[in-house]
Amino acid sequence: MDPEPRKLAAQIRRVTNRLIFLEKRSVLRHEGLRLHPSEIHLMQVIAEQPDLNAGEMAQKLGVSNGAVSQTLARLERKGVIKKVKDPSLKNRVTASFTASGSQAIQLFEKNQASSVESFSNYLAGLSERDREVIRSFLSQVEEFLKGLD
Repeated sequence: MDPEPRKLAAQIRRVTNRLIFLEKRSVLRHEGLRLHPSEIHLMQVIAEQPDLNAGEMAQKLGVSNGAVSQTLARLERKGVIKKVKDPSLKNRVTASFTASGSQAIQLFEKNQASSVESFSNYLAGLSERDREVIRSFLSQVEEFLKGLD
């Protein structure tokens, strides 16, 4: 077998391991709160699409409904979000930020802005063909990871 694919696979594994390490280390501290990565990820989904219900949030994050429900409960206990029940659909629950939650997600986004900008600039400098190869590759990785559940 050509050694190049193995080298690429090893590089992907190194990058993935580094991301996992960084993810586990990252805790956002805000007004005496400690927000963990899973909580921040869910907050990002709420910020992007506040009308999603818990099941839709789970689908967007690629996690179970139970994981989202538990994380929503933690965020509510921490005073970061308020769960809102739809009066017409009793099982439909959405979430909205408290003032503290809004400040926390804004702080997180501000802290991430330079990294996002730098990476976006890099991607913008690539050809459309190169970006398509990256999109295709990432789609394959996502499908591969779904199969590992």
